[in-house]
Amino acid sequence: MAAALKRGDDVLVFYRMCKKCGQDRKYLAVLDPRQGAFRPRVGISDGWVPARMADDQDANGRVRVKYTWPHFYTQRGHLTDAESSWVETFDAEDVKKAEGPPTSLIATGSQPKLAILTFRWGAVNEVQAPAQWGSTGSSNSDIFIKSYVDRLERWVHHDYEVWTVYIEDKSDMNKIADSAHLIFGPQHPLRRAKNVCAMYHLYPTGFEEHCVPTSETGGDGGASLVDQKAFFRMMQAVERAGIPSRFPHDSGLYELLTSKRWTYYMSLVPHLKVPPTIALPRMLIEQGTCQQAAAWAHKALEGVKLQQHKLRGEDVSNCRVEKGVAKLGFSWEALDVKFWEGNKGLETSIYQLTQAIEISDDLTGQPHDLENLIVQEYVKHDIEMRLYVVDGEVDSIIYTKFCKIKPNNEFGDFHESFELEEAAKKWCGGDVAAVEDGVRQCREVTAHWMEWIKAQTCVTPPGIRFDYFMGRADKPGKANIWTLEICELGFSMLGKEDMPVRVFDAMLRACLGGELPTTGGKEPSPKPVGKQPQAAPEAGVPTDSSGYPSAGSSASSSSPAELYVSVPRSPGGTDDQVKCTGKYELVAGTLPNGKPLWIHTKGHRFLYFGNDGHWYIGDEEEQDQNFDCDSGYIRQKGSGQSGPHQLRGLWQRGPDWNEEDCILVSDDPQAKAPKPNGKGKGKKDTK
Repeated sequence: MAAALKRGDDVLVFYRMCKKCGQDRKYLAVLDPRQGAFRPRVGISDGWVPARMADDQDANGRVRVKYTWPHFYTQRGHLTDAESSWVETFDAEDVKKAEGPPTSLIATGSQPKLAILTFRWGAVNEVQAPAQWGSTGSSNSDIFIKSYVDRLERWVHHDYEVWTVYIEDKSDMNKIADSAHLIFGPQHPLRRAKNVCAMYHLYPTGFEEHCVPTSETGGDGGASLVDQKAFFRMMQAVERAGIPSRFPHDSGLYELLTSKRWTYYMSLVPHLKVPPTIALPRMLIEQGTCQQAAAWAHKALEGVKLQQHKLRGEDVSNCRVEKGVAKLGFSWEALDVKFWEGNKGLETSIYQLTQAIEISDDLTGQPHDLENLIVQEYVKHDIEMRLYVVDGEVDSIIYTKFCKIKPNNEFGDFHESFELEEAAKKWCGGDVAAVEDGVRQCREVTAHWMEWIKAQTCVTPPGIRFDYFMGRADKPGKANIWTLEICELGFSMLGKEDMPVRVFDAMLRACLGGELPTTGGKEPSPKPVGKQPQAAPEAGVPTDSSGYPSAGSSASSSSPAELYVSVPRSPGGTDDQVKCTGKYELVAGTLPNGKPLWIHTKGHRFLYFGNDGHWYIGDEEEQDQNFDCDSGYIRQKGSGQSGPHQLRGLWQRGPDWNEEDCILVSDDPQAKAPKPNGKGKGKKDTK
């Protein structure tokens, strides 16, 4: 900044909702108060907004401003008081002088390099990002959105905008579907950008909104699950208005993948290796009995298997199908997939997926509008291979396995491995050659699938994932493989730290017309998105080539997968401190300051090791600093290689760091702390 800014100067500040707002009060800058009061609410969540200097710029370049744009609304319709003394601090690089007092939200003559129209969840129940998705969160979460926008900012700095549309239910989507050409047509300010695109961070489902199967599955009450018919109407309307979809895919491909119709469409294409699969029309179930429908489905499935054997020139003497799975389209997180054995088992699965199922010890109906069930043979296998394709090339392979079938006929006890040799040892009897043969075959089939994908959409998508079953063949060193799933962009990266940066860059290339901009001849820092800085490991702790403690060290393998925290109310305490209470899950492969990281199951708190030798529980502010900091709601001084649940001293409550024996961090879900002793002095909203 050429000249220091003075009190009273009109300025523009680069506002980022995810960094300036708390989780429960996320403010959009809206064009008009009606766009914040009425649903669906639409406004700028990232971009330049008008403000005025509250003080002279300080010696360190920090700037204190008061917003002069009067219309800031939350996703719930709350608004700021334009007459309040609300003042915020920005870095000098986030502020520039304006030509005068604001006449509109958008500065005259401005043309950002990119404007993103993002559709995200806006109802009361917040999305909880499962810990196994890694530090960038699930694709419907604010963590994920923030992660890719962080990466975008490293390429184009502040030459972009994000416009957010908050969706609560299908009524919001139907409004947009009917009027997208009027709302987001050429006259809308986002269309002035050099590149414009839309991103959709919602999960389309066939279930009725707010029904028991949706609201009681998972820990967030069905957050971001929306009516699939209204969703795709909305998506198609925005595309017709001239705004291309860049995440996850265009509407046609996205619907084909999420409906899972491709499984029975392509089951008779030999080289794509889809297990025998059929669609069982809902009408056949409703017009008769589940027993009769099971008989029809079983007969059709064996017919497909017979035809597959003929097409491959294989033995047709035994084409019986004894085990299989029944599943629903538009289903997420491996839900609504039922294992069955024999006709009676298939009958039970059909009944559970269409008539009634037990959830939380109560029977409930299955209110979905799907036209069919998908019935597929369960093929013998040892492991699952997940091939991640970025910009048309296989980027990474992760080996996984569901190790048991639960009493409700769903799959559970999920495990993963990032190394071929380790996967072979754990699940394939040490037959490394067989796993290598499986990888070779999966790569070949993936190349065929990529041509099929391009036939659906004419272009190579930035990212996509293909999942395969692999089993050892009769001959040692050989494998059989089957295509299990095609996962849309936004797939779980299972905590593989070096992958998000490549996926996000591929997304951004698509958004910017194929090429990332230059940055003065210097590419942004190659540090992966979500990867945390690490200190030198403690003496005696073995490390791998990356400098992290190795898989066999006490800093990784001994870390519990789950920790339980209790921070009760106490005199002087705050609600923000109490919100630290709950279950925390280990974030695989992430070691801020050389120690493990745990994330609250709600995604809003982190148990991390600070750069001053203390264990802390913090929130998004600490995450924004890659945990290279020393702040939080509670803390406890570290001790050698002990985890936070193994410390002998008392935990301290901020901001005055008074010790309290009522705070508990344990690996035992049944552990209880003493009642509060009243020593703590709470903080309000800052650390």
